[in-house]
This record gives sequence, C-alpha cells and structure tokens, in this order.
Amino acid sequence: MKIDCRNLPCPEPVINTKKSLELLEDDSILEILVNSNASKENVIRFAKNEGLSVSYEVIEDGSIKITVVKGFACEVAAPIDDEKLLNKVLFLKDDNVGDNELGSMLIVGFLKTILELPKLPKTILCVNKAVYLTTADKDSDVIGILKMFEERGVEIFSCGICLDFYKLSDDLKVGMVGNAYGTVEALLNSEGTITL
Repeated sequence: MKIDCRNLPCPEPVINTKKSLELLEDDSILEILVNSNASKENVIRFAKNEGLSVSYEVIEDGSIKITVVKGFACEVAAPIDDEKLLNKVLFLKDDNVGDNELGSMLIVGFLKTILELPKLPKTILCVNKAVYLTTADKDSDVIGILKMFEERGVEIFSCGICLDFYKLSDDLKVGMVGNAYGTVEALLNSEGTITL
C-alpha cells in the first residue's frame, strides 16, 4: 500500500500512517511519501515505537519515501532505567518563566533544580516559544542543561510546527522534532503534567 502525505500539516502524516497500518495484514509493506524532515522523523519514530521495521530514501523529485514493514520488529535501543524517571511530562510553553531577563534566569534555574532531583520527568515537551530553548546557541547554559536531561534518559521533543513557524527547523541542538499526535499521547499517558 502507498500513501501520499506530502504537504500535510502535523500530525496528519503520523495519523494517516497509523490508520493505513491498521488496515494491513502482517508481513505487508506500507510506503509513505513525505516532503519535510519533521514528517520523516515523526513517521519513522512512530513506526519504530510500534516495533516495526522502517527505512527511508530520498526519491527523484526530492520527496522522501518511507518504507514500513508490518510484522517485523525493529532494533530496540537499550532500555532506560525507569526507576530514575517519573511517568510525568514537563510541558514548556515559553522560553521564560515570566518576563524579561528575570524570566530567562528563572527557566534556567528551574531546569537546573529539576536536574538535582533523584527522579526526573520521563518527557520534556517544548511548544510555542519554548522551542527557542532547544535551538539556542550551542554554548548556552540551557542547551547544556537539556543535554544532561537527555543523558539521564529523558526524552525531549520540540513541536515541529513551532520550529517551522519560528524558522528554527534547522537549528535544533538537543532532543527530537515532535508532533501533535505524540504530544497529546504523552500528555494523556503520563501520570501528571508539570507546566512552566
């Protein structure tokens, strides 16, 4: 089966992939066409999270063809030590807590403080202006702090639509490009959400 998800806004490529996979028998192949890096990353991550084999290639017109084989498990990364992570989401909507220079200092302070706790949230979701945190200058304090979260097993996602809106898609320094489907799923499946 083939589906064309080119030029579709987030999270349509993931949703269309999910619906198409539900229609397929095991050992079937689904080809998905996309034309943005965010859509490619989101569809591939979704397929891998479903335990499916996935590959991609750039085709002649510059589009990306993703091939998903239903029924074949992908390689699984080493498991994260869940005892060190809480099933909670840190939901960031801005790159400050408050206004001005104080707001910038507070977000760094809160993130540093969370890092000192014995258990960390499982996921950090950055939407709206919070994507400036994951795209900051590579030498900034906040990038170093977020990389420490990643090293301790925390998943960090930046909203793909937000990155595109602020023209930051090529500037992501930490974490992965996220999508609305994954964001809503993380929020609904967590045992709690902390919003800054």
